[in-house]
Amino acid sequence: MIDFSDVTFSFPDTPVLKETSFHMDDGEFVGILGPNGGGKSTFLRLCLGLLKPVKGKIEVKEKSISYVAQTTSMGDGTFPATVYEIISLGLVGVKPSLKREEKKKKIQEVMEMFDLVPLKNRLINELSGGQAQRVKLAKALISSPSLLVLDEPDAGMDEESHEALIEAISNMKKMGVGVLFVSHHPHDLEEADKVFFIEDGKILTYEEEKKRGHHHVDL
Repeated sequence: MIDFSDVTFSFPDTPVLKETSFHMDDGEFVGILGPNGGGKSTFLRLCLGLLKPVKGKIEVKEKSISYVAQTTSMGDGTFPATVYEIISLGLVGVKPSLKREEKKKKIQEVMEMFDLVPLKNRLINELSGGQAQRVKLAKALISSPSLLVLDEPDAGMDEESHEALIEAISNMKKMGVGVLFVSHHPHDLEEADKVFFIEDGKILTYEEEKKRGHHHVDL
């Protein structure tokens, strides 16, 4: 659960959110839309506790949160790690009681979810941007988070990778995992329980945005 109560946040001389409120229940799929520079990434950083509000209150009650940023970079592209090894890092320190065979099974399951089995022995720096982003998603999901936070994760994705992402989100919703998904593409959010828009310092519901006459936000 995430709850914003009259939250205000600003960088020096740059207001971002102005006395705005937001609520997300456990297990919900919530979409966030808005223009570039409108405050979407800042909003996510507030949700994750990386930033603190100037005024108002933010309450986050989640057992575990995984975050996937919009960049397709995996860090140092020369790092000699395979897809399998990168995904397995998602279990480090999270599932210490898992036995070796159980870990292998979980890794296999999440690779199948993102169609990564054929790539499991490929080095990460040999992948396309879309393939690398699928690896990041698999690594984030393998720890079985209660909330998955996605900041435009389809950046640089090809059509195949994008379809795998949308299918995975649908599966996560069925498993009761909450998804907070920032996207530039309204059609990505057709199955969302709620869709919000961040613009002009406010977080508005889909209905509120429609009343303002912004027909470009049709889902």
